[in-house]
Amino acid sequence: MKVIYVASIAIFLCVGSYESKASELDRVVSSLCDYAKNDNRSAMRKKLKQLHLKLRHVYGGITCGAVDGFSGGSLLRVSTFFGSLNAAKFIATKIGKKGIASAEADGKNIMSWTESLISSGGSKATNLQDFVTYYKSKS
Repeated sequence: MKVIYVASIAIFLCVGSYESKASELDRVVSSLCDYAKNDNRSAMRKKLKQLHLKLRHVYGGITCGAVDGFSGGSLLRVSTFFGSLNAAKFIATKIGKKGIASAEADGKNIMSWTESLISSGGSKATNLQDFVTYYKSKS
C-alpha cells in the first residue's frame, strides 16, 4: 500500500512540475511576442540573455498568436506587421540567412509574406518597403 501511495505522489509531483514548466514557457513566448510587437529590442535581448537562450536555436518553435488584426505567426511576422523595424533587425540578425529564407507553416518565407502584405494593404505599418529592403539585404 505504501508503494502505491509513494508512486502516486511522485506522479503528481512530476505532472505539476511539467505544467509549471509549460506555463513558464508560454509566458516567455508571450513576452517575446509582445517585445516584437512593441519594437522593444533591448527587452528581447535581456530576456534571451537571462534565460541563456540563443534565438537561432528556438526561433522555429516560437509562434505568436493572433492579436489586433495579426493572424499569428513568427516573431519576424509580428514585428513586420506592426512596423517594429528595430526588433525585426535584431531578430533577423540572430536567426541568420537560413532563418530568413526558411518557409513557415503557410509555405511563405518572410520576404514573400511581407510583399503579399504590401499588396493586400492589411498591415499596421506604413514602412513595409523598408522591411523588404532589409530582408533582401540579409539574404
